[in-house]
Amino acid sequence: MRRFGAAALLVVLAATGCARPELAAVPTPSGTPTPLKTPSPTPLRTPLKVTTPSDPITIDMTTGVVHNKLYTAGRVPVVRCALPRPRLTTTAGLVAYGNVLVDCMSRAWAPLVEKADAVQASVELIPYSARRPKATPACTDPPVSADAFYYFGGFTGKICFDTDLYLDSQDQEFNLVNFEQLIAHEYGHHVQYSVGILTLYDELMRGKSAAGQLEVMRRKELQASCLGAAFLGANKRTFALSGTRLRYWRYIVSHVGDEYSKVRDHGSRKNHSYWTTRAFTSTSPATCNTFTAPAARVS
Repeated sequence: MRRFGAAALLVVLAATGCARPELAAVPTPSGTPTPLKTPSPTPLRTPLKVTTPSDPITIDMTTGVVHNKLYTAGRVPVVRCALPRPRLTTTAGLVAYGNVLVDCMSRAWAPLVEKADAVQASVELIPYSARRPKATPACTDPPVSADAFYYFGGFTGKICFDTDLYLDSQDQEFNLVNFEQLIAHEYGHHVQYSVGILTLYDELMRGKSAAGQLEVMRRKELQASCLGAAFLGANKRTFALSGTRLRYWRYIVSHVGDEYSKVRDHGSRKNHSYWTTRAFTSTSPATCNTFTAPAARVS
């Protein structure tokens, strides 16, 4: 997630090379080979008729994105979370609070992922410093101007977040809401991955122009924010998202957008606010199908 920009997704694919087996030497036959007689075919009384199916079976990979069962799985449930006192002035404090937040989201999303006929993997929260990215090998080469990014590797979802922004904050209450919004967005990517959306959405990119591919990316990113907001809305009492904190949250989601970046791959401020605020109210992924929305809503 950019600094006041929606999350940048990093998909890491590991290719494993396999050694090519050596073929055993084939012995050279000795002597003169005996020729084999070619058998004559036996004529059939009734000739075989080969037919071509008029309705061949096709598999539309985009169905898993556009008509995913997650959209009909119901509302995000309220879960009991024993939140620690937020101490966001240290990396240890950020991780401690973030781990509880991730556990809350895992328990909330699990029944919906199951209803979508999918399996939810565990998630690991990893802090890194943009000033010293090589110090955290699991989060090397972070996207430019990003506060966090998500990828899946080693059978585990990875949420990498930059601690520098939060450790330098002067307003700790605003800092807390901003941190919750960021982690909820990144977990939205994990939900997308769990139900197959993040894997299959690449099929929507095929054959499209550069502008068309950017639109697909915006649909993906706006959906992640929407899913994160659905969780926060369902559990707003747990996270005390009312009064000042709710005003902070509304300010944050209305100031996330491509206006702060040179690349239009995450959506405008207006559209980010549209998808997050309605999901916060509905608490349902049914309001997060950005892949069927008109282009104007994902610009």
